[in-house]
Amino acid sequence: MNVVTDATHLFLSPAGLSAALAWNFAVLASIQLTVRLIRAFSLRATAIGAILLTGATVPMTLVFHLVLGNGLGWLPAMMVVTGVVGGAIAARVLRFRRRRSMVVAAIGTGLLSGPWAAFLVLPP
Repeated sequence: MNVVTDATHLFLSPAGLSAALAWNFAVLASIQLTVRLIRAFSLRATAIGAILLTGATVPMTLVFHLVLGNGLGWLPAMMVVTGVVGGAIAARVLRFRRRRSMVVAAIGTGLLSGPWAAFLVLPP
């Protein structure tokens, strides 16, 4: 198999999807615990947000890998889109109220969740 097919199968495998979900949960949990008080942390809301974020990052990673050929010039655009999705999840799912908190969540999500999946499928 070629590198593209191997990486795609790896990322879409149960282990790959589980890793993406676990990573996105950790990203949202860390942002939530950093921006909000610990007592405001919601395991349920974080899990729902992680599922939504994973649902957004998986197709973006596949496009980055299969269509754009892992062009690192596209990575900032992928991070911005992931940040916008993360900001929306912070506002709607995690119920962040302050604009500053939503912006911090968007930046954190874009920096932490956007690039990891792209680098996961970079050819050796």
